[in-house]
Amino acid sequence: MKKVNEITFFILIAAIFISTFVLTDVLDMPNLYLIDIEGVSFIDGWTWKGDGYKERYYLPHRFDVEKSEPLVIKNTVPDHFPAGSVIALKANVQSVVIKIDGETVYDIGNDRSKFMGRDLGNYWAVVKTQSEHKGKEIEISLFSHRAASHGFASEVFIGSESAFYGYLFAQHGLWNIFPPIIFILGVMIILTFFFLGMYKEKNLSLLYLGIYALLMSNWFLGDSEMLQLFTANTYYATRIAYLMTLVSPIPVSLYIREAVPMKKRFFDDFLIGLIIINTIVSLGLEHSGILGLSDTVLVAVGLISVMCVYYMAIFIIESVAYKNEKALRELKSLSVIFIFAVAEIISYFVNGQIVSSLYLRIGVLIYIVLVLIYQVKDYRERRRIRVEKEYYEKMAYTDAMTGAGNRARFMEDMDMITKPEKVIIVLADIDRMKYINDYFGHFSGDKAIIDTYNTLNTNFGHIGRIYRIGGDEFVVIVEKININEIYAIIKNLEKEVDLIDKESEYDFSISLGVAEYDVSLDEDIHATFLRVDHSMYENKKKHRTAIPAKMPDNQRMYQDKTHNDH
Repeated sequence: MKKVNEITFFILIAAIFISTFVLTDVLDMPNLYLIDIEGVSFIDGWTWKGDGYKERYYLPHRFDVEKSEPLVIKNTVPDHFPAGSVIALKANVQSVVIKIDGETVYDIGNDRSKFMGRDLGNYWAVVKTQSEHKGKEIEISLFSHRAASHGFASEVFIGSESAFYGYLFAQHGLWNIFPPIIFILGVMIILTFFFLGMYKEKNLSLLYLGIYALLMSNWFLGDSEMLQLFTANTYYATRIAYLMTLVSPIPVSLYIREAVPMKKRFFDDFLIGLIIINTIVSLGLEHSGILGLSDTVLVAVGLISVMCVYYMAIFIIESVAYKNEKALRELKSLSVIFIFAVAEIISYFVNGQIVSSLYLRIGVLIYIVLVLIYQVKDYRERRRIRVEKEYYEKMAYTDAMTGAGNRARFMEDMDMITKPEKVIIVLADIDRMKYINDYFGHFSGDKAIIDTYNTLNTNFGHIGRIYRIGGDEFVVIVEKININEIYAIIKNLEKEVDLIDKESEYDFSISLGVAEYDVSLDEDIHATFLRVDHSMYENKKKHRTAIPAKMPDNQRMYQDKTHNDH
């Protein structure tokens, strides 16, 4: 029956999915798709001012335009699209001016007073058409100081807004999923760093890794041309990729410093310093209008390449010469980025320096996942070592029977008291411990010790530290509490001791000594302890001569017989 159910289940699943995709066409169901697919690439029929608008060109196309002249192309707005359709053009580090029937309907980057640097970054220029635009002349002017972008006209789209969004997402296909994945991963890494309390270890490697993921996700979001869907901030949408290119190497280098102990570090700080200086200089040139970030970005890319090669060389030295396992695994991780970065550079120049940050997204994601796995392993190992260390420290400084601090912990804590003012010491000793052990057994003796600790802990645990410094001797150290409060606590403690005595089969009592550090009497806190010890033994003398009231039955019968014989 089990086998039949399993086979039937898989048949049902297959039938459901097959019917889902077949029935729509068979029954000719109406379309519920939210994105309009009626959009086309407006790529043919364009003319160029440079040849007097004589030739017709297909876009994308690179025109031979003078450096100081804008690229001006013209076409006719199709009349078969409804009013409200959009005309969209991707600007590649270019200013864009669009005119329809001689009227300027779009102007971005042309007014130098409204933006910094020499050029904007990559963005979408979008114009919503009106009914009167049909059949009218459309003129697009493009200008860039960047040689790779000047004279280049990308593909033009025309269609409904929803169709444009579908077209926008389809531009890079699955490449679009990498930036949000890397962003979410970065947020999770940083939250994990704080949630697990890793900041307490003074190892910031995971924090730097999370910051790196956030920076790279912003870089890739900027290059994906998707930011205009989420923000109206022009500077962020057009500059973020360049800004992240400038600073992203810094958290990687800081991560490596924290995560990989190495014998040979030649010029880590020098490289980081160079990157910081380059960032400051690039931003200064941008803000002053001398050069744009697009002009200086190649220096940043060069520094990234130098850093990558430098660390790979150091990792090779460390892993081969010094058998550094952490350096070897970082070498493997960094090699992934290096391979995809080379593919990215080749793709970048093959595509005329227009398309970027495609292959690098995969490399960065794989790199982050790999080093995250390493970090998790390192954290688990550090946690294991820490737990073992804490366990052995606890064993070394904790009384196994009661859980109180032992004599070693007491002596260490006493030595650490450098300002003994307002320090009070309470000494407690169980009376007639030999009597309890001899007549009621060591199990009862152990119970008496545990009862003593529990009573002290109940009354003093919230304000002081409790130690078992001998077989039946306990010490409490209390700081910054009024001595009168201590006497009040002791009265309550004595009442609890009386209750334990009534419920016990043996006589149970505790002798106590109390003293507060007195600068006129005590040279240090150890002198205070000697006074407490003397005070406690004075109280203990009262119980030494007292005859126990409780005895085991067999011992009582023996004592009675001895008394009658006499």
